[in-house]
Amino acid sequence: MQDMEPSSDDRGVAVTALPVIFDCDPGKDDAFALFLALALPDMLDVRAVTTVAGNAPVDRTAGNARRIVEAAGRPDIPVFAGCARPMLRALDTAEHVHGLDGLGGSGLPGPRRGPLEGHAVTALIRLLDESPAPLTVAAVGPLTNIAMTLIARPDLASKIARLAAMGGAVGRGNATDAAEFNIHVDPHAAHVALAVEAPVTLVTLDVTRPLRPPLAWFEDMEDCGPPGRALAAMWRESPVSLHDVAVAALLAWPDLFDLEACAIRVETGDGAQLGRTLISRGSGPARIVTAVDETALKHRIRKTMNFYKSMS
Repeated sequence: MQDMEPSSDDRGVAVTALPVIFDCDPGKDDAFALFLALALPDMLDVRAVTTVAGNAPVDRTAGNARRIVEAAGRPDIPVFAGCARPMLRALDTAEHVHGLDGLGGSGLPGPRRGPLEGHAVTALIRLLDESPAPLTVAAVGPLTNIAMTLIARPDLASKIARLAAMGGAVGRGNATDAAEFNIHVDPHAAHVALAVEAPVTLVTLDVTRPLRPPLAWFEDMEDCGPPGRALAAMWRESPVSLHDVAVAALLAWPDLFDLEACAIRVETGDGAQLGRTLISRGSGPARIVTAVDETALKHRIRKTMNFYKSMS
């Protein structure tokens, strides 16, 4: 590809920034992932946020997404509420980890307005269909919205530049011994979405579980506007690993990550193995993150969050 100087479109976003749709279930680490992405407008052009039931029910995850984009100074970013339950199972949520509202302890005010009318799946179909170039989808929650989009419009796989998903585990899960939470919530959707005929990159629990900076690292961000204060308060109340943050970081800084070709299959049968990701490494149509430079990652994240220092 020929080198070119970045230029800006009429929103002031560099046209060379990667266009991204975030599909998420905020959630503390989802919030951090969004704050990080929105602090990198020259690298990541967040076109929309779609939400799904997962860490909390979908009405709360949609409201939380609005709280996040507003706290980041980006109320212009559209938010759409999506699927309220998994495809075939009852919904399991994680308020015991993320707090009753999903952003436990954040101190963020309620949203000034609600999500836009229209379902997230309808929005995903329209955004992909109307985009002149394929879009990257960052999926950091259960994959219900993505699967339903592909079931309704399988042809749109060609409009996904990459599906970068946080989910699965090679080793022990965190929802059950066999399964990671995002996959376990809706394994049938994961089975559909991860088989998409588009590039898939999977960031698994094996890589993200060790990404757990000390509280002092978060408290050092308290002068980084409302986002920094919210992150410090959330992690002070109850810390989680930077699971979903790794996906935003991967899209911005791929040089920090090692990847390997793989094939992915999701166990959908009843029983203790439900939601297990069976990952065959070495060859296959997808890629799995095998390692991350944790020291450099924490340094870049901390430096990037200074973007919000000018906010009151």
